[in-house]
Amino acid sequence: MTKKLFALFSATALIFIASRVLPAAECGSGGAPLEIINRSGSEIASISISRTGMEKWSHNYLKEPLRDGGTISVDIDRNDILGISDVKLKLKGGREIIWRRMPILEIFSVVVTDKIEPLYERIKLTS
Repeated sequence: MTKKLFALFSATALIFIASRVLPAAECGSGGAPLEIINRSGSEIASISISRTGMEKWSHNYLKEPLRDGGTISVDIDRNDILGISDVKLKLKGGREIIWRRMPILEIFSVVVTDKIEPLYERIKLTS
């Protein structure tokens, strides 16, 4: 019973997050978007993703810089991500931060903290 309840809760949470972030028509073909909440104290100029260990960075997922205190939803092409990923942020002024080994397929919202660290909850989807 507990596993079924957890699965139902997880599915409900995912639907809520995805619907709150962007209407379905705006999600694109890459799967559910990623909500990014910037509480870093700096403007984020770009966000790129690479499969862990590959160091082959994607394009910048931000269409424009994300100001401190801002929130944005981006299509991160979830359908093309194979598992654990590294996420690179470039801040205004050129500073780069790389978050290593993130379970990006299980993250639907991430807060960039004042220490430029990711704060998120993993949501494992089960069948």
